[in-house]
Amino acid sequence: MACFTIVPLVYAVALGVFFFVSHVVFVTHVRGSAVRLGPEQFPTIHARVVELAARAGLSRAPDTYLMQAGGSLNALATKFLRSHMIVLFSDLLEACGDDDAARDMIIGHEIGHVRSGHLRFLWFLLPGFFVPFLGSAYSRAREYTCDRWGAALCGDRRGAVHGLTILAAGGAHSAQVNLDAFARQRRDLDTGWMTLGQWLSTYPILSKRVVAIEPQLAGGVDGAGRGPIRALGILALAGVVPIVLIGVFAAKAVPLFRQAIQEAEQTPRRATPKLSESQIASTRTVVESDFKALSEMLLAFRERHGHLPDDSDAVYDAWLIANGPKARAPRDPFDGHDYGYSRWPGGFTLYSSGPDGEIDTEDDIEQPFEYAAGKP
Repeated sequence: MACFTIVPLVYAVALGVFFFVSHVVFVTHVRGSAVRLGPEQFPTIHARVVELAARAGLSRAPDTYLMQAGGSLNALATKFLRSHMIVLFSDLLEACGDDDAARDMIIGHEIGHVRSGHLRFLWFLLPGFFVPFLGSAYSRAREYTCDRWGAALCGDRRGAVHGLTILAAGGAHSAQVNLDAFARQRRDLDTGWMTLGQWLSTYPILSKRVVAIEPQLAGGVDGAGRGPIRALGILALAGVVPIVLIGVFAAKAVPLFRQAIQEAEQTPRRATPKLSESQIASTRTVVESDFKALSEMLLAFRERHGHLPDDSDAVYDAWLIANGPKARAPRDPFDGHDYGYSRWPGGFTLYSSGPDGEIDTEDDIEQPFEYAAGKP
């Protein structure tokens, strides 16, 4: 029981160490390679972060960094020890252009993570993120909450929606997005598989995030479709089908196993073809020759080691050592198995199953040998 308790704990600790070290590397990269906003570094954006943080009720604005991320339109909030950080990707701010409300929506969203306590006790909550559906649902709920914080802090609902459409279409095309048509794209997700995809995603889809900020875009397309029911059906089949297949296999296999066991119990242990008198005589000669060779080897073994081998397996090991692995090891010609062997004070006995190929029957061949003369 201790093994089953300790092994998962070891894996959990190892994963925790891995994630912590990875986080340390990331924070180090941000602090050393990204540009920290301040009164002397992008003062306009820094002043906006300070103002929005104060409006959200934070006693201190989180440290904010501007980082180039290879064209990625993203931003994030994180924490190292007791220090909160916001990282704004430069391409996302460039995509916002002169739309200050869209920019504030992005900043306010990340401040919402800090204000809502999403970064507290994160290491204790981390195992829950690996629970199917539960972890992703919690993550999506956090994003919806922070979208509302962003919209409230920027003070412009249309600007907040524009901030989300930038994530969907990019800065150059976001102004041309037909918001009503974009919101109607939710219809394409009213299927079982698309619903499962949403349930497994850690981020809500953008067309739904836009509608959550601007309910007027819903346009009668709501979530009361058939997708969730079909998704539940897929999950039910995913659980039922393997059980049914296992049951069918068991129903077919168990009778076959029982039949095989019954046939094995009814089958004689060995079916040896009946030998003629001349065949029996010639085979006995082979047995006598093998007994002679084995006895000479055993007596030589005793002479060298002062004792005899313990059992039949040890006898054949001694034979291979004495004659080499390529030498033919004597086998009982009547049944094809090793000869029997037993030792007793002053000697040993070799056994053959005899013409019927069965041990412990009347026709068994037994030959005792004594130490002194080495003869039967």
